[in-house]
Amino acid sequence: MKKTSTTLTCSTILLVFLGITGCTAPFINREKYEAEATAYFNTGEEFFKKGDYDKAVSTFTNVIKTYPRSQLADDAYYLASLSFAKKKDWEHAVGASLNLAKSYPASPLIPKTKIILAEGYNNIGMYEEALLNYIEAYIVSDIPKEREIASSQAKNLLGREKDYSVLLDIYDRYGNTDAAEWILYRLGDLSFQLENYEASERHLSELKRRFPKSPYIDKIGGKDISASKLKSELTIGVLLPLTGSLSSYGLNVKQGIDLANDLKGDATVKLVEYDTRSDPGEALRGAEYLLKEEASVIIGPLTSSGITAVTKAAARNGTVVISPTATDPSLLSQYECLFELNSYSEEETKAIASYALSQGMTQFGVLYPNSENGKFLADVFAKAVERGGGKVLYSSQLSDTVTEIQKTIVSVRYSPAQAVFLPFTKTQLMSVVPEIAYYRLKVKILGIDDFADSDILRRGGVPFENVWFASPPCKIETSYPFEVFFSQYKSLYGKDPNWESALGYDAYNFIIAAFSSGKSESLCRSLRQLDNRRGTLGRLVFIDSPQEPSLRIYTIKNEEIKEVVR
Repeated sequence: MKKTSTTLTCSTILLVFLGITGCTAPFINREKYEAEATAYFNTGEEFFKKGDYDKAVSTFTNVIKTYPRSQLADDAYYLASLSFAKKKDWEHAVGASLNLAKSYPASPLIPKTKIILAEGYNNIGMYEEALLNYIEAYIVSDIPKEREIASSQAKNLLGREKDYSVLLDIYDRYGNTDAAEWILYRLGDLSFQLENYEASERHLSELKRRFPKSPYIDKIGGKDISASKLKSELTIGVLLPLTGSLSSYGLNVKQGIDLANDLKGDATVKLVEYDTRSDPGEALRGAEYLLKEEASVIIGPLTSSGITAVTKAAARNGTVVISPTATDPSLLSQYECLFELNSYSEEETKAIASYALSQGMTQFGVLYPNSENGKFLADVFAKAVERGGGKVLYSSQLSDTVTEIQKTIVSVRYSPAQAVFLPFTKTQLMSVVPEIAYYRLKVKILGIDDFADSDILRRGGVPFENVWFASPPCKIETSYPFEVFFSQYKSLYGKDPNWESALGYDAYNFIIAAFSSGKSESLCRSLRQLDNRRGTLGRLVFIDSPQEPSLRIYTIKNEEIKEVVR
């Protein structure tokens, strides 16, 4: 502990925490004076080391009161304040620390009291004062442990501060220090929450400029990319396998994107492509290339393995990522501006099978559409049922013609199945479910989130009552017209669209819907405000809160969607 000598004239020394006032006469014998002060001080130190903080405070008080001009007086103040802190007597700890600064303003011990002051203020509920002292403790301390405590507590209190003007004042005071990194992020985050997007963009851009290696940059998540920054042109990066073993999927997705871009028919969108060549290692290199091209959003990659590296790079640049075909919903928790279109169908299928089994059902049927995805989900459902001890009695593909649909349904009319799983789009469900009701199949209808559609509720009627389906938290939206996509795709490419093309088409249209929704919104926030909207095939999904369950079970009652309480 450093010692300092202080030259004072006879004056009144205010000791709020001790209630001491008075003035001291000039020294007669300096050597004797210091010896007596040192003896008392050493006794106080022994009490402090033994944890007898009451006696320590009493002894240090005697040093301060009797020997105020001793070179140990400021040390006595410091150890008294520390003793109060050890006792959790925070009001007196604050009082002692303040009086040290007031009585001995040149003492080198004042910076050490910043942590005590901050902890004291924090514990008596004076959070703004606590925050200021934690920041100052971080700035002035040369002890790593103290700096670590100070920075941790300061960041915590910054996160709790809801007054934007207070944060601005703090930044004015400490903007030229290292603490500016934390303050800028909080200013950007809070102004974004308050929908002051211009201010959010300004603060977060300054953070990236001044602290390019800051870990906060990973958390920005596109909040600094507003429509005002994008101006009149939106650059969409397309990160797909256009050659190699996965090229058929990538080219199909690209056809859907190109169709949507052609139908949009104006020059406000610039597409920049990168071929990953079906190599997972190329995904990161492709993302870095697209970021250099100033892409504000990336469509792709297609596989879950490529997403982690891409989103990490995108997060540092605040770029949105939409994977049309990734199937792992756990990936969404990596980045708040990561979106998937095809992530839940498999998980929904497993969830509805599990729920039906939990309700005592053991025998099932499956009717699925003439599509690759339909057959895949039919197989997923069958395996989930078998693992749970149930049995699939039939699994039949339905053709697209009314006559064949009727024929297939009639063929299973007398099956003892208790429930039938229907992995169809909402347009197909509008035809299939009424046929099931007409031919009096006495089964519970099971499905996935295709039932969560406004057209189903508006035009579905009685046949759809009491269905069970698994879905992310529902908010009903009208989907993009499938019929328009189907006819336009066939006209352009001379063939029927597949599911990858539909998902590429959906990804593009979701981006345009978000980009067009407001001039001051960030693209990420605008996409999140689309609230799980359905496209022609895909649903835009993201993690709102990782603690919330990602899938729930719903039913339709009185033409309203109700969550099933489990």
